[in-house]
Amino acid sequence: MIKWVVLVLLLVLTPYWWAGAGLRDLDEAARVSLGGQYLATPSGAIAYSQKGPEDAPVVILVHGFSTPKFVWDQVAPELVGAGYRVVSYDHLGRGYSERPSGPYDSSLYQAELTTIIDELELETPLALVGYSMGGANVVDFAASHPALVKQLILIAPAGYMGESSFAALLKLPLLGEWLTRVFGKAYALASIRDEVAAGKAPQQMLGQFQQQLQFKGYTDSLLSTLRHFPMGNLQHRYRLVGESNIPVTAIWGTKDKVVPYAGANAMGSDVPQLQLVTLDGGSHSITYSQPAEVAAELIMALERER
Repeated sequence: MIKWVVLVLLLVLTPYWWAGAGLRDLDEAARVSLGGQYLATPSGAIAYSQKGPEDAPVVILVHGFSTPKFVWDQVAPELVGAGYRVVSYDHLGRGYSERPSGPYDSSLYQAELTTIIDELELETPLALVGYSMGGANVVDFAASHPALVKQLILIAPAGYMGESSFAALLKLPLLGEWLTRVFGKAYALASIRDEVAAGKAPQQMLGQFQQQLQFKGYTDSLLSTLRHFPMGNLQHRYRLVGESNIPVTAIWGTKDKVVPYAGANAMGSDVPQLQLVTLDGGSHSITYSQPAEVAAELIMALERER
């Protein structure tokens, strides 16, 4: 009996240990070697990028659950070319931002945006663009700080998916830690790998993603977000935005399997001012698999409120 217990423990603990072996601390020394720009926050350093004329209208781009700010690399230059000052950043726990223990909840994500606006001395109200979970983040922020937001543009936005049985499973103590540590990286990488293989995303995205996986805390941040930020059920926050005078545009692909396009109907009921832009056949990866179309729609939406 003891032998079987030992064997089971080895089968469980070995992949868990192996998944974390060799990971480095994303500390000040690592950030110096990586380069880039960083802002200090109470929760840790945030990696950010700022491009475009200083006197141009500001657009902040907020990435989603698992893919860092490089998801905007093909979109941001188009916005700068159209005359906008574009700011993007890595969520804490992702990319090259620091990986605090959390919790990764509404307060943390709202504080990221507040820090970006305050420390970069950005003129408000301004436009916020959110992709996937980033859509839920900017809606949540706007519901709390409507005076700071000129316009919301949401790309395949989270908030109406509900909670899957697998997500509920990840919330279980110990089991969630094991599943996320062992399988989390592969899950997060899958969509990028598929789009690259299909020729729809640039090859360098794989290298960019894998480089940030070398540091501790990435999968921990994903799990903490699942446990503490209700990105599948944010109707109440959307309704508050719907009661405001903030213009809202949603850009959504009809073949989105992560955040189903059907959520647009519920969103339209909660946000009467919603303008829906449909990309026929578009997947959840439209920000980097169809960047030209997304950039064109973003510029059109921004120009309406310029």
